[in-house]
Amino acid sequence: MLVQTHYPRKLSRTRYDQYLASGWFRGAVMLYKMDLLCIDDEVYSVVNIRLDIEEFRLRKSQRKLLKKAEQKFHITYGIASPTPAKERLYQLHKHRFKGFIHETLEEYLNAGFESTVFDTREVCVYDEERLVAVSYFDLGDRGMASLLGLYDEEYKSWSLGKVTMLKEIEFGLDTGKKWYYPGYVLDLPTNFDYKLELGNMEYYTPSRRWMPYDLFNPTTTTGYAVRTRNEELSKELSSEGIEHKVWLYPYFSMGYLGPWNSSFLRAPVVVELGHDRHGMIVASYSVEEEAFSLYRIHPSPDGPQFLKMEASNEFSDSDKYLSHIYRVGSTIVELGSKQLVMQHIKRVLNEIN
Repeated sequence: MLVQTHYPRKLSRTRYDQYLASGWFRGAVMLYKMDLLCIDDEVYSVVNIRLDIEEFRLRKSQRKLLKKAEQKFHITYGIASPTPAKERLYQLHKHRFKGFIHETLEEYLNAGFESTVFDTREVCVYDEERLVAVSYFDLGDRGMASLLGLYDEEYKSWSLGKVTMLKEIEFGLDTGKKWYYPGYVLDLPTNFDYKLELGNMEYYTPSRRWMPYDLFNPTTTTGYAVRTRNEELSKELSSEGIEHKVWLYPYFSMGYLGPWNSSFLRAPVVVELGHDRHGMIVASYSVEEEAFSLYRIHPSPDGPQFLKMEASNEFSDSDKYLSHIYRVGSTIVELGSKQLVMQHIKRVLNEIN
């Protein structure tokens, strides 16, 4: 399943460790797993990473960075507590986020609830009385999960995002943690790769094991399969002279959430082939079923009410994305071969023309 969610009513530190070690993330008051992400005009696999902080040693450049920051700034640890100063940093930082974004810092941390089942801490960096950076992390029993780092862009040259991550690791070492989970990278090079500079990472494999990141093979990922199969379909359509448009669909996760999930489109990539009176005719590849489908979709007028987060501007600014929430209408071919779908594409297009 490309997307899984869980809203825990209780969560021990040991149980949280088990979720983290099984490839889950924390988002507001829920735990979730997501295999794919549509950002930067591409579809990627999410690759969970972790650092064994018992084996971690600061490199010379990291020691220098920390020493410089500690001489300039006052750095504190504490229980996570949103304040106007932290909210200001969040709002200033939001334009740098990709994908779907919580409206406020408080929404990000607790979704409007007074408390959560997570033990969330913070690192605060002050220049005299001015808050210039803050980061948040959760504690498990033997693990800890880095959640979010914010910094004042006037202090960009100080690399405060890296400083707060190193201070989180320092906290983990001081409190006997084993694993530091800094989130994820993607299966193609992106600006998320700065996390790999922290130290020798492990990654969570498709076979649900942790392996040294040096062994990572991008051709084994879900993202690689989705990109490759859709490229193959697009090439075959082009060879047949069939006009089409390949779209990224970042709202695909809506098809996996809540009681309405049976009707929302689940495909992160769709190939538009034309329209008839019943909707847009599209083909897509299901990596879960390893098969293609052909069907009609149409915008959902009530879809936005189910989305509690803001969509980043790139979805509307780029011509690569379907920037509305779509529902699936009639199905023409469900989970067939590429050859079968091609046959029906030709038939349907002949009927339209």
